[in-house]
Amino acid sequence: MLIRNYRHYSLAVVLSALIAVQVLAQGAARLTPRADVELQPVRVDIPPQFSHLPDTLSVNLPPGFRARVYAAFETVDRPRFMAFDDHGVLHVANMDDDEIVALPDHDGDGFADEAIVVAAGFERPHSLGFYDGDLYVGDRGQIVRFMDADDDGIYEQREVFADDIPSSGGHSTRTLIIDEPGGKMYLGVGWPCDLCRRNDGAERGAVLQFNLDGSGRRVYANGMRNPIGLAIHPATGELWGTNNGHDLEGVDSPPEWIDIIRDGSFHGMPFAYGYQVWADFTIPAYRDEILPLTAADSALVATMEPPVALVPAHTAPMDIHFYDHDHFPARYRHAAFVALHAGHAKLAPIEGYSVVTLFSEPDGSNARVADFMTGFQTGTEVDDVWGYPMGITSDAAGRLYVSSDLGNPLILRLEHSPLVATWRHDIPDSLGPRDTFVASGSVRIERVDPEGPAPEATADLSQLGGLADVSLRRGDDGTFGWLFRMAASGAPPGLKTVAITVRQEASPRAHVVRLTQQVALLPREREDLVIFGEELAPGWQVLHQTFVEERGVDLNEDGIVHSGTVAAGFRVFAGNWDWVVRFRPESPVDPLGFEKLRFAFHAGLFDRDPTDDFNIYVAGRLIDLVEEGYVDITSKEWQIVDVQLAAFGPPQPIKEATFGGDFSRRFYLDDVRLVAGAPITAVTDDDTTPDAYQLGSNYPNPFNSGTVIPYDLDVARDVRLSIYNLAGQRVGLLVDGPRTPGHHDVPWSGRNDDGQTLASGVYFYRLRSAAGVVTRKLVLVR
Repeated sequence: MLIRNYRHYSLAVVLSALIAVQVLAQGAARLTPRADVELQPVRVDIPPQFSHLPDTLSVNLPPGFRARVYAAFETVDRPRFMAFDDHGVLHVANMDDDEIVALPDHDGDGFADEAIVVAAGFERPHSLGFYDGDLYVGDRGQIVRFMDADDDGIYEQREVFADDIPSSGGHSTRTLIIDEPGGKMYLGVGWPCDLCRRNDGAERGAVLQFNLDGSGRRVYANGMRNPIGLAIHPATGELWGTNNGHDLEGVDSPPEWIDIIRDGSFHGMPFAYGYQVWADFTIPAYRDEILPLTAADSALVATMEPPVALVPAHTAPMDIHFYDHDHFPARYRHAAFVALHAGHAKLAPIEGYSVVTLFSEPDGSNARVADFMTGFQTGTEVDDVWGYPMGITSDAAGRLYVSSDLGNPLILRLEHSPLVATWRHDIPDSLGPRDTFVASGSVRIERVDPEGPAPEATADLSQLGGLADVSLRRGDDGTFGWLFRMAASGAPPGLKTVAITVRQEASPRAHVVRLTQQVALLPREREDLVIFGEELAPGWQVLHQTFVEERGVDLNEDGIVHSGTVAAGFRVFAGNWDWVVRFRPESPVDPLGFEKLRFAFHAGLFDRDPTDDFNIYVAGRLIDLVEEGYVDITSKEWQIVDVQLAAFGPPQPIKEATFGGDFSRRFYLDDVRLVAGAPITAVTDDDTTPDAYQLGSNYPNPFNSGTVIPYDLDVARDVRLSIYNLAGQRVGLLVDGPRTPGHHDVPWSGRNDDGQTLASGVYFYRLRSAAGVVTRKLVLVR
């Protein structure tokens, strides 16, 4: 971050801010490493009483999970946070109707039978909890306590537990959490603005603490913009929370945090974020509101500790819930589930609209984040988002409940099969048209239904041209193993699925866990797909949007042209978040056979700030084109930009190619295309020198202490072999320089370039040279 235009402030203040940024900002706001729990599509079970919902709803969940609509009453149109009472009845805050609603399942069929208003008369009820038989509600300016004297489930008696909670301005939802073992109640109170100084009391941007009798009110921690999720860790008893960051620093900053909230802790608002990273005070709104900085401000920021986890900007983490049951597989015990309420349709850098799992040690160390439930967005626009995850809780049996308060207001119930199975394998990510499919692996049964027979396992290789029901043999150790070798030449190119199905017979239905791996069966040859040249490709459209409006598109710019007679021009305007220019096909494009996205870019004839943001979003991942060195934003000449599709992660259908930025005035694009890869030819074994440039599968995979990455060079080349995490950040550089032709094996110990042990999870290894870029996936298991 550059600090400028400070001539009205003292030199000491400016130097203090500069020193703080230079010393503390480097690496202080990196996103938390990602893990992969192997999501697969699951159809949502919708009962007849909720038939007003679309019957096509589906989500993506890990193997063995299923989802049903527990409640979707049309009278409950803004379900926020939830809690169970002492009788096991789910209650939800119906915020827009100012009421608390009970959702009993009288017949035990797994669906709510009715919606009963049990308390009303609020200003903005968002959260609730139960203690000693009483209902507590976090309202905009109060915590209200309700009593049910006749035990009929309706709370007739009302009293104010805590009054005069600051409520002016924005961020007016109030989250309460009751720590019964600790004898405390906590309430989150948001900051009244985006980023500003306020002198209306210490209780803004804070978590307040109370004794359970209402006494002892005090500020427990502060410096939070909007601490909307609060939870008590079941093992440590510590308070954790989520926070929504400020708006004006572009699409990918600042990251949102998930953190332990300790007594007296300061979390940055309104000066900094992450680990002592100062806000960008070159933004006029922030400069005018915050500066000059004082020594006290700097001293406060210096107390900030690194957050447990950072997730992408503008994804709006809402509720956080620690799982403390045995119903889910063991890896989820004491993991945190976090609802992400926003995403790329609202200009965030990832698809979002999901529930993520935060795995960590009880003290927050060794954190990694995995997508747990996705699929709420079916297209590229806000109108394509059918659910907005909000509240999360679990019942006594360990089933998880997730509310959606917009799109389709409903509550989903998630449960897992009694059968738990995990696998290890070396199934390749891709195959050439004449490659032989070779794969081995094993399935381990971790839990079964004790009332049922022994489970069986089968493999489905039909999408690669093999058999659909190959029985797997159980070994003496109880695992199912396999070794497959077959030609895949009979199957057409495309994204294929290899599946292992584990089945245990039971009544009324069998328990089934399906383990799947995607394999890209590559075409022999493909032509470039020109998205925009002299005109827009048939079936494609281009949209220019900001967060608040649609803007114009000029596809007939004839003054500044790279090739041909016309280019595309866009008069952009910098606002709260990045504007976007979205090229969108009528139906998703199969990426197989394409190597890279190429486009010509001209930043315009005006002077640009070197810190301006310009990015590209494809297949759920955003790349900062300026920061990553793809473009020089200050140049006033045409630039040809090539972005390897592998940089966007594993192949998946392309729904959009979206450019974004935070600068104003006109810029230009031309010759936007998907570039086909070189024709794939067979590899012969007649010579010890490989005839092809290729990257092999690492072995073993998954691995613990070490693995070997093989690659072949047909001729001497300068090569770079790198390791990346799921966020696209490089964590290791294994090879960088000239190498001789032939076969090479590169060992890797699972450590980064600084020698630090990396967390368990999925990583990508990428071989880059003049011959092209090849990427494969590996799994590190600690």
